[in-house]
Amino acid sequence: MVEKRGTDWGGRERRRSTRVDARVALQLSGAGKGLPADTVTTESINVGTEGVYCLVPHFVAPLTKLMVTMVLPLKGKRGQVKNEVMKADGVVVRCQPAGDKSGGYRIACFFSGLTDEARAVLDEYVRQHAGEPRDAEE
Repeated sequence: MVEKRGTDWGGRERRRSTRVDARVALQLSGAGKGLPADTVTTESINVGTEGVYCLVPHFVAPLTKLMVTMVLPLKGKRGQVKNEVMKADGVVVRCQPAGDKSGGYRIACFFSGLTDEARAVLDEYVRQHAGEPRDAEE
């Protein structure tokens, strides 16, 4: 399921997967290349199985390679919440001024290197927050 973009973006929707509006803890590191510090801590605006959208304090050039670390709260079968740490290689695909009083830039980061385990965590997080039902076998 592909969801529509908000009114702040006039481009054509190209996502192939669902994203959910979510504010989760996020850490970006980029081997000192495109970030103002070794690590930038922020939170997401939305999260999907192919990438994350977030606010950063400084411009980050498109095609900048980053390491993305997120803490995703997942509900277990008995309703308990467990924080899963998900790490993935990412590439900045868009950087635009936030356009509001908060300043900074909004960046879209595509996950270029996801392990099967990281993909499973993301899939489950998106499923839980998009309101999709669990599989019968779970």
